[in-house]
Amino acid sequence: MSFPNYGQALFKPMKQERDEETNYNFYYFSDFERHNAEIAAFHLDRVLGYRRIPPVVGRLVDVVKEIKDVTTDRKLARTFFTSPVGNVCFYGQCSYYCSTEHAVCGRPRDLEASLAVMLPDLSLAVRRTWRSPWRRSYSRSKLAKWESEPDYCSTVTKTQPFNKGTRLVDFIDLVILDFLMTPLKLQCVTVATSRRRGCADNLLAEIPE
Repeated sequence: MSFPNYGQALFKPMKQERDEETNYNFYYFSDFERHNAEIAAFHLDRVLGYRRIPPVVGRLVDVVKEIKDVTTDRKLARTFFTSPVGNVCFYGQCSYYCSTEHAVCGRPRDLEASLAVMLPDLSLAVRRTWRSPWRRSYSRSKLAKWESEPDYCSTVTKTQPFNKGTRLVDFIDLVILDFLMTPLKLQCVTVATSRRRGCADNLLAEIPE
């Protein structure tokens, strides 16, 4: 979502009830991303003392007044409809789950969602992104390297940028956070870069893909 002051936030709507369990027949890449998990991750990050996840808050959004009536995206606007029970729904444009069968619906217009602060523009905050060495294969049949190579960890410790400084243990901090949150798919990390010293200073954020 973009705001009048040029700020941006990642909007993640509630697609499942809080107590709804994931179907155990789903592959990990088929699961819905839960909006309240984003909020929980932000606070867990603070409790652990990492402070590396951008701020996330919960909000109730009027999908008509605050989205439909103000959007300039015609494709998005065309996906709005009223459900048989009178709730205002929309499904947007995406690769997965963007259809009337997987619509996001208000009650009847109020929608619970999370808003995560987007990282600043690259011109304001120089950074680099590295793929996680332990990312999933996203395949129903192919194993990832870390699942099939016994000496994979040894290989990682000799590979840039994890072969110098504290980069690897900093990354392991995020892996521990992921283990506690069980999101199943940490894909990459973004690292803030110091202009003054020309080196990577801190792991800034976990960026799921």
